[in-house]
Formats: sequence, C-alpha cells, structure tokens
Amino acid sequence: MNTNKEFILIIGGSGSIGLACAKLLAKKKYNLVLIHRDSRSMQKLSQVEFDKIRNSGIELYNINVNANTDEAFIKLKELLSENNIKSIKAFIHAYADANIGSILESEKELSADDFIHSFNSMALSFVTWSKWLKQNNYLQNFSKIIGFTSEGSFRVLNNYVAVGMAKSALESACKYLAIEFAPYEINVNLINSGIVFSKSVELMEKQKPFIEKAIKRNPFKRLTEPSDIAKVVSFLISDDSNWITGQKITVDGGEQLLSI
Repeated sequence: MNTNKEFILIIGGSGSIGLACAKLLAKKKYNLVLIHRDSRSMQKLSQVEFDKIRNSGIELYNINVNANTDEAFIKLKELLSENNIKSIKAFIHAYADANIGSILESEKELSADDFIHSFNSMALSFVTWSKWLKQNNYLQNFSKIIGFTSEGSFRVLNNYVAVGMAKSALESACKYLAIEFAPYEINVNLINSGIVFSKSVELMEKQKPFIEKAIKRNPFKRLTEPSDIAKVVSFLISDDSNWITGQKITVDGGEQLLSI
C-alpha cells in the first residue's frame, strides 16, 4: 500500500519525456495527475501505459484535454476536488505543441498564428499554469516547478524559428517566476535537454539523417533518452535541490559543447 500522499502534476503526461517522468516518479511512490492531449487512437495506447503505472500501487488520474484552454483548468480543479487533492508537490510542464517551419521559405512559411500558438503552448502556458496553481493554493513551501527548453533557444536550427523564439521566452519567464515565487519557497527551473527522439523531432525534418547527425555529434554517440531527463527531474523534485532556482540545467551528454 502506498502511504505517500504527495502528488505530481505533469502537463504533457503522454509524451516521451512526460511519460518517462511519470514512470520513474511512480517507482519513487509519488502519486500522479497527468494532463495530456491524445487522439482517439493514441488515447488507447496512453491508457495502457497509465494502467501499467497504476499497477505499481500509486494513484494516477489523467485528463485528456488541451492544456491551452479554460476547460483544462476547470477539469483539473474538479478532479483535484473530487479526489481531495489539496496540494501539488511538483508541477512538470512537458507541453510540446508548436509549429515547425521558416520565416520566408514558401513551402514551410509560418503565419503569425503559428508563432502565437507556439508561444502560447511552450512559454505563456508555463507562466499561466504556475500562476494558477499558486493562486489556488496548490503549491506549498518547497513545491517545485520544472519546464523544458532546448538548444534552439540560443542556436539557429533548421525550421525551428517558432520553437526557438518560444523557448527563449520560456527561459526569461523561468527567471522572473523564480524571483517572484522565492518568497513562498517555491523553486522554478528548466532542463535543457539534448536531442530526444520524439514526435517533435519527427516533425522537424526527415528522421534518419537528422538522428544520425545528432548521434555522431554527441560525445557518447547516442541520443538523450527520456529516462536521462526523468532522473534529473526526480532530483529537482527532491528536497536536495531546495537551493537551486531560476536555472537552466543542461542534460545532453555533452552534445551542445560541440557545434552542429
């Protein structure tokens, strides 16, 4: 029987990184609330994974909803109330919903709406969700807030302009949140991960040459695994990280030390 009553909220709970975090944190006996957005066919696959996690003896609740809508806040508040969940130990923002393309190239030209969507999903939602959780008293002393950035925030990557701009804004937001949340003893940090094979990588460009190049570039000659990221998330959730806030922590096996 799991006696731990601490809950972790993950937005993007069915994605590669979000799900890896859920699996590892369940092993450490944290209970989970997952917000995810899946199609009908993908939802069946996600439920299989969620059921496996539930079988480990922890509580897991999930909501299939667009996290960028008012409906998501309403549904989460209802779920937390119905299950008497009064506080969140950590909020993990693993929301990967953005547009890939360029500024001028006609076949991949991004519209203003594409840029706005990417910004809302990857940067603004990090702020709005953190603010909502604090204002509704779900975050307590030494709760943790963790988001994910990437190399594209400071380096030009092919067809990555909307994401890169959003990630740059996210990094700035992290610093401001860290300062404003510090008086409440709430830590805010970002993980800058190496290239992880995921849906977003598939969209960026043709998979094989991109992946081969990434592996060749990495000093360890492999991609970053979602489990690599989850282990650092687990540390950042722990009380051992209480003196770390407003930071961007790179987890990439040395990949970004080398030029592309």
